[in-house]
Amino acid sequence: MGQDKLLRKDIIMKSTLYRKSISILKYLGLLVATILLFLGLNFWSNQLDDLHIQDVKIYNTFFAMENGKPTFYLYGKLKPTFASYSGGAFTQYNNSNGGNYGWNTSKNNVYIDGQQTHSPFGSKEVVFRIKSDSKEGLTLLNQNLYLTDHHHHKIKIYNAKTKTQPYSINQKDTQKFIKQNKLH
Repeated sequence: MGQDKLLRKDIIMKSTLYRKSISILKYLGLLVATILLFLGLNFWSNQLDDLHIQDVKIYNTFFAMENGKPTFYLYGKLKPTFASYSGGAFTQYNNSNGGNYGWNTSKNNVYIDGQQTHSPFGSKEVVFRIKSDSKEGLTLLNQNLYLTDHHHHKIKIYNAKTKTQPYSINQKDTQKFIKQNKLH
């Protein structure tokens, strides 16, 4: 009888230890799986992707003088939940495929490209700043400006012929800016 009590205690203690060990392993496995999932989602969400025109709501554009040069600003907001903006002041640079990101110019037009990430926690605010640079073919005031994406969609954000900005709050008529800053 005495040995049965000791045997029973030993079995109960071992089974309790076994159950606790299994519970701990389950929680550790769940923790590791959660961490791996979070890291994977974080990696995916921070991948750069082309900014899609339909994802941007433009709420203001304007010209300002910066170091004696006309500079164009565009402010907007991204619409989708799982997108955030990645960018800022735009300069031209080449991607790994040899194509240009940032902006491209022709004699009469400037095409602005943007990028976004998929982070739900990132900023939804979109800001582009492009400074005139005659060496790079950016005269801005004499060129039509377009916000574009790599699917060949575009939005005209400045008309050089009429000197108007359809998305501007205060400065639809750029003539005033040109006169104030004595630009030709």
